[in-house]
Amino acid sequence: MCFGERGQTCAPCADCANPEAARITAQIQLLVAVENPMLLESVTEPRCLRAVAAEAMGLGVPLGDNCGGSEPDPIIHGSRFNGMRPMRQADTSWVKVSVLIGAGAAVALHVGKVPAALPVLQSELGLSLVQSGWVVAIFSVVAACVAVFLGTVSDRFGHLPVAMAGMVLTALAGVAGALASSGNILLVTRVFEGFGFILTTTSIPPLIMKAASQSQRQASLALWGMYMPVGSGLMMALSAPLLYYFDWRILWWVASGLVLLAALPVYSVGARISDGSSLAAARPAIARTLKTALRRGPLLLSVTFAVYAGNYMVLAGFLPLLLVDLNGFSPMMAATASAVIVLFNALGNGISGWLHNYGLRYSTLIPIGCLGMAVGGGLVFAPELSGLWRMVAAAGFCGFAGLVPSSLFSEAPNRIPHPSFLATVSGLLVQGAAIGQLLMPPLAAAAVAWYGSWSAGITFMVIGSGFIAFCAFVLSRTADPVHA
Repeated sequence: MCFGERGQTCAPCADCANPEAARITAQIQLLVAVENPMLLESVTEPRCLRAVAAEAMGLGVPLGDNCGGSEPDPIIHGSRFNGMRPMRQADTSWVKVSVLIGAGAAVALHVGKVPAALPVLQSELGLSLVQSGWVVAIFSVVAACVAVFLGTVSDRFGHLPVAMAGMVLTALAGVAGALASSGNILLVTRVFEGFGFILTTTSIPPLIMKAASQSQRQASLALWGMYMPVGSGLMMALSAPLLYYFDWRILWWVASGLVLLAALPVYSVGARISDGSSLAAARPAIARTLKTALRRGPLLLSVTFAVYAGNYMVLAGFLPLLLVDLNGFSPMMAATASAVIVLFNALGNGISGWLHNYGLRYSTLIPIGCLGMAVGGGLVFAPELSGLWRMVAAAGFCGFAGLVPSSLFSEAPNRIPHPSFLATVSGLLVQGAAIGQLLMPPLAAAAVAWYGSWSAGITFMVIGSGFIAFCAFVLSRTADPVHA
């Protein structure tokens, strides 16, 4: 049984004329159509169905141990099937998944190194207030402009090579920043750090998919959401003691060194889970990946991520000011407390991954997270709250908030026709988050200034959390087209 364009059958070939082979290939056609209909659509000339099934298995389409029968198929799993290797479902390698998440956390160190060092940078390098703002915000600016396009680069040229290039670029730019003698030079190095950060964080999710078994891919991708709070929060917490004994450059050296250190196991893991031939066959054209990313489902994921990231940035950014203005904390104590509280977001992401492993989905977890964000965020902005309870409320907000990004990352593969599009959609999520981080804090500040009290933030938190839950509801009612 052979087929041509869009699965049309043609005259049987010698191999497929065998009745047993015809039965097996019919089963394979059904499985390929269900698991990867894009593959059938891509056929431009009559080909043996066995060849397409072989290509499907090379791309990771799980045809199973028996392809629908009760016994293992001798044609698929034996030498008669053109030397095709069995694709038995392997267990998830959590060590490999942890290594890949660690790579994301390593590049996220470069996000958390700046806030505590900013006063020293202003005095030593003569940074103006405007330059200081750009040094802090440049990652978000770069991501808001080009993240989805850098994701297409990863899908087109290979996830492992692009991830490695991103990590090396981040580390080298960090080294250059440590040697900077002026604010302008430091700002340029931050731009390159931003590009490396995005290349890395859009390329890692597809590698995590390859390292995870099919039944645990969503849980593994949910855990990927930990990378940002772990990396940035850890660096923020370590910044104060490091700056006490050393100058600001130590933060740049430490972050760059850890990225290079993390790159070695990432390369080893990536080389083991990547199949060069299947990757080459699966790489889509850039225009096609962009078309896939700009569908309703991925766009809704991005909008939801934008509002979440903006809401989170409002609370994380204003929390030190609230602790200083309303509770009398010293600036250093407020900054340290805020850094520790950020780590609760990593805990929320981890719990979300565990819950995904037991079958809970975004449609359940995001509303729960939004409820916690609304209550915790509202309490944080309550003027009469004590410092201790304000920190408890902030920790609760961050923990419940962790259910949101993890759920969005885990849902991304369900909105694409093939894993070869995942880096592009990850880039779209990163781009949405960056846009939210840039737009929502100024809006919240304007609301507080207009109202004349921090309590305006309560309304902002409740509305933002409600909108995230609404987006999740709309997403659950949105079905994306199957074909790319």
